Amino acid sequence: MAASVWAAIGAALIVVSTFLSWYETAIGPIDAPSTLSGWDGTWGRVAVAAAAISGLCSVVIAADVQGGISVTEQMRRVLTTIALLGAVVALGAVGYRFVEPPDPALGVTRQLGLFLAMFASVVTVGAATIQFITARRESPQPRLRRPRRGSRGPEPDASR
Repeated sequence: MAASVWAAIGAALIVVSTFLSWYETAIGPIDAPSTLSGWDGTWGRVAVAAAAISGLCSVVIAADVQGGISVTEQMRRVLTTIALLGAVVALGAVGYRFVEPPDPALGVTRQLGLFLAMFASVVTVGAATIQFITARRESPQPRLRRPRRGSRGPEPDASR
């Protein structure tokens, strides 16, 4: 499976896991929520936006690699760069929330959604990095060679 497919799957997993429970409060005021999802904070929303952009770029690249659409080499480089930057931003946002809980005074514990988001972020960055490195080699379109300067094209067949 191509790296662009893995990057798109990882980005989709980041988006889904942001709506799962990231924290559970152990102690705290009565009006404190019992669970918090990634969407409840700014960093989770940043992760969703960055992952969505990264995922969309990766889907376009995957369609290009599979031959469904045709993208120029320059556009492929731009898309792979945007996908990688989006994956890194998503990893940074999830990583920040992994290290710094929203309110440590409430005695929050990390939940499965946060671990899933962190795993998906690492996978997405790895796949987007591979996609960025191999973007030129996965090009399905053959490159046309330009004739050398001074030549008039192919020589006529002299055997006739």
